[in-house]
Amino acid sequence: MTDSPTPLPATPRSFVLDGVRGLAIVLVVLSHSWKIWPEDARDGIGSFAALFNSGSVAVSIFFTISGFLATRALLRARDSQGPTSALGWFTRRTIRITVQMWVLLGAVWLMIRFDPTDLATDQVNRESLLSAATYTWNTYVRDHALEARSDIGALYFLGIDVQVLAVMTLLVVAVGKYRRVLGGVVLTALVLSSVWRSVDFAAHGWFHATLTTVDRLDAILWGVAAALIAPKLTWSRERAAAYLGAGTLILLGGILSTAFFGLDAYFTWLGPIIGAATAMMVLGDDGAKGVPTMAGTLWSSDRLSMLGRMSLTIFLWHIPIFEAMARHTPQWHPLPRSLVTIGVLIAVVALVERVVARPVDRLVGSWGRRPSAREPMATTRDKSP
Repeated sequence: MTDSPTPLPATPRSFVLDGVRGLAIVLVVLSHSWKIWPEDARDGIGSFAALFNSGSVAVSIFFTISGFLATRALLRARDSQGPTSALGWFTRRTIRITVQMWVLLGAVWLMIRFDPTDLATDQVNRESLLSAATYTWNTYVRDHALEARSDIGALYFLGIDVQVLAVMTLLVVAVGKYRRVLGGVVLTALVLSSVWRSVDFAAHGWFHATLTTVDRLDAILWGVAAALIAPKLTWSRERAAAYLGAGTLILLGGILSTAFFGLDAYFTWLGPIIGAATAMMVLGDDGAKGVPTMAGTLWSSDRLSMLGRMSLTIFLWHIPIFEAMARHTPQWHPLPRSLVTIGVLIAVVALVERVVARPVDRLVGSWGRRPSAREPMATTRDKSP
């Protein structure tokens, strides 16, 4: 990598990466489905158990794609319009996520006030909602496991994502001009975090490791590293297809392995493998430049891509809806309860996408977007998950 940055061209939205995120959000939802369909009612499903045990793997997929898209956008903004443009991009991205999350937290607050089945104390509710709203939820849950509200527990993902990308933004602003320096920092952090996660897991257990930012850092750094090396690679259709195909096979193999291995594997050897496989896929997709490949066609299917585009909304709302339905239908059989719950989730996601997510995306996306002669208007935006 040279020390003189080259302005990065704008790229269209990737339906392949949307499809990968579509699979990831399905795995996340399935991993929390025990709230409405208890695990003891799923006996005898064999290897299909992997579909219900892959939540952590799915989070790593989201983290890696987020790191790639965010770093690529930050570098493009810095190279085309100066260091402060990277800060502007990070601000716009954070506002998009924050507005959606605060709408959810507002809905949870209303439920607290009017739902008699919600028995959490005022102090717990106040502290939980405040820490979630300020992206410190992962540390609060880690340190107050028995008090924190469980229906917003998964928001730890957004806290870690924003925390890490805030630091990455500052690095791009400070040393983004010197790609070798930036690459050295990222590579060192990737190696250290990959080792540290297994050490911390062995010392403090899965719960602590799941919620500690440095223990989940490596997945994002795989995406960051991919974004740094992508402009320097020379691609052919065959090479791009090989990256996409190999990454796909490794990723699917990692997902299936969760039927046989637990979190000890994830925090030792499986997590880095998932990060590396996802990085291979985003590099292959970047190199393909929209040219069809077998794996690319698989991932860019309409249904998977649609789920990927709505993954943030699905991620935010699925657990609160699952827990509310479970509290109000304790005597229902798991099958009708699950079907009704999924129907409610689909309706809520469709409403939020139409009324909140898309209008906010259009509004915030127009802020500070003045096309210059050196950079056409970009059409790819990162709204992770």
